[in-house]
Amino acid sequence: MNAPTRTPLPDRRTMLIALLGAGLLLALAFIGAGLTSDTALFSLQPPGGGAPDMLPTQRLDLHRTFFTIWAALVLVVPALSLFGFRHRSERAARYWLAFWTAALLVFLVHFYWAVVVLFGNDWQRILHTPRVSAPRLDTVFAVWWCVDVLLAWTLRSEAGWVRAQRWGVHLLAFVLFFMGAAREGELLWSRALGWSLAVCVALSLLWLAVRRLRRR
Repeated sequence: MNAPTRTPLPDRRTMLIALLGAGLLLALAFIGAGLTSDTALFSLQPPGGGAPDMLPTQRLDLHRTFFTIWAALVLVVPALSLFGFRHRSERAARYWLAFWTAALLVFLVHFYWAVVVLFGNDWQRILHTPRVSAPRLDTVFAVWWCVDVLLAWTLRSEAGWVRAQRWGVHLLAFVLFFMGAAREGELLWSRALGWSLAVCVALSLLWLAVRRLRRR
């Protein structure tokens, strides 16, 4: 059996870069939502039409919900791109965990704004609106992401079961962020972010494959 792989923690500088990025993106998300709250960027109707499920007075919170998930997506791009290199470079491992953690913090702001503020913590409404494509899976993902970050910060070695669940949550993160932005995004900007994520992850996997071939 392979020995558990040690997971280095981010140093102060690396973590500060990630947290400053998270703070800046959150600030831009809230400022952008405020500046566009009088603009109909997003439909008050759920996908597929039908009766509006949002009031005009909720437009500001609707924009904050969308803008914060974009902020989380921007932060998750370096985390997912560096994930495959974390056992080949200590620096890559530190930046991976720093941005994986910062992206989670921003995602939790989005999750709170969507569930508590926008939908009033009404789970019957959340579970039955076409606006939220997979509410149960999203919730499982949020909890799983929290668990994985906690494991990364508390367990210094990456045992087999930790590695397996880590690959699982990263794969799920890619699928949910890509599908939510590139496939279900209402705006060109959203779809561009989703495809940018896919391109960055694909390039990182390609580079990882090239490095493995060179070592043979």
